[in-house]
Amino acid sequence: MINSVSNLSSSVLTGNSNNREVASNSQLQMDDFLQLLTSQITNQDPLEPMKDTEFISQMANIASLEQMEQFSKGFTKFADSQNGLLAQSYLGNTVEISDQGETVVGVVEAVDRNEDGSISVVVNGNSFDPSHIKRVELTSTN
Repeated sequence: MINSVSNLSSSVLTGNSNNREVASNSQLQMDDFLQLLTSQITNQDPLEPMKDTEFISQMANIASLEQMEQFSKGFTKFADSQNGLLAQSYLGNTVEISDQGETVVGVVEAVDRNEDGSISVVVNGNSFDPSHIKRVELTSTN
């Protein structure tokens, strides 16, 4: 029993599963858990079977973790979009930026999304991380 479960778990973790590729972070997914559960049920000792409540508890825990992971991903996307909107609100305004010990003052000319998905603001022709902005003022329209 232990050999078949350990063989199954090692094939799941190393990505040798025929059904699908395992995520690069090697975390067990719901399908992997169900395969392990099926293997446990098939190979359990008939004189000392596992209680069904243990299986249900394990499945509930996995489902709960999966929902928390989805929530976390959704919240991260929401926070990223909010950061982009905040940076766009700086457009045309005068900002004071603390950059490597120096203070840069100028009008935000553009907001860029970098290749890695991060946001930067362009002031005086240079890109800066919006988190370094210390002050924002309305620009005079005279």
